[in-house]
Amino acid sequence: MRRGVSFKIPNAYGSYLSEILRPIEVERYTWLVGGEESYVVGNDGIDPLFQEPTVMEGGPFTDLITHGEQYLIFVDLKAFLNGPITEIETYEAFLSSPCDLAVLIVDSMFVDIYCKNPRMIDHLYEHMLACGFADVTYLTDANDSRTKLTIW
Repeated sequence: MRRGVSFKIPNAYGSYLSEILRPIEVERYTWLVGGEESYVVGNDGIDPLFQEPTVMEGGPFTDLITHGEQYLIFVDLKAFLNGPITEIETYEAFLSSPCDLAVLIVDSMFVDIYCKNPRMIDHLYEHMLACGFADVTYLTDANDSRTKLTIW
């Protein structure tokens, strides 16, 4: 069974979050933001992209990720369309939760996206290939070695 998509992004400043999430109607979701280490690049240097762990509605979240460049080191995002916003730590918990999508970025370049919708998984896969990201593969029950849906 397909769980999601795995790929690599360049270890560089860019608009990678907005590019990665382009196939998704980001504004429709409420986002649980882990508050890990990522930065927004400005004229005066870099500032934290996410100040702390928080819950963000889709509109403000979209504004944040689409303005300017970021440097993503560690990212832990969970998207909820309906239901209570709760921490999701394992794939099994993800399956039984109201969380629809999980985006995990580790060490600035390793990206795993977990999604419950099989058609969206295919859209994400095709989109990442079209973006030219490296090592795009499906995450499956057979090849997913992640035991937690967190970055730590």
